[in-house]
Amino acid sequence: MALAQTQALLARLFTDGDLRREFFEAPIAVATRFGLSMRDTQRLAGIDRREIEAFAQSLIGKRALYARRALPLTARALGDRFDALFRQAIRGAAREATDRSDAAALTAFLDRRVARCELEPPWVADLARFELAFIDAGRSGAALFFRAFDFDIVSITNALAKGVGVSAVRRRTFGVWARAPRGRLRWRLFQP
Repeated sequence: MALAQTQALLARLFTDGDLRREFFEAPIAVATRFGLSMRDTQRLAGIDRREIEAFAQSLIGKRALYARRALPLTARALGDRFDALFRQAIRGAAREATDRSDAAALTAFLDRRVARCELEPPWVADLARFELAFIDAGRSGAALFFRAFDFDIVSITNALAKGVGVSAVRRRTFGVWARAPRGRLRWRLFQP
């Protein structure tokens, strides 16, 4: 069995729902694209579809859990809708499944939905971008990030952290995150 090709195909089957459907409809065509021999293809085609689906769903559940940890205030603001929105955000082509990439995918998805007036509250996209800035700035090495927000992100984050109702006001807010190499992360929000 060509181990590298088999592992690549399995990884994609577990993370890409469209490819999974295509594989179970035409396993030979998909396996051939991944460079598997006919013998290896037949072995993979014998895998129980329900087991693959169950494992894939468990992976998505774990990714959603990590995304909740990466974007805790966004998860709190979205409540029960978080998991469904997260699944929509990561649907489609397989991508690098890291906390940062999943948080970025959800943030971009929320931005698009808010821009099209398909998601309430409209400030949730700002909140996700605010939390994503900490993830980006927390990477190793020096960092300097600037972000602009449409809403008063200070009052939103304070209200969510205290567990009280959010009464968001449209107020342009700017943020800067900075860290010297091996230094401590510093950040500040400004409102003109």
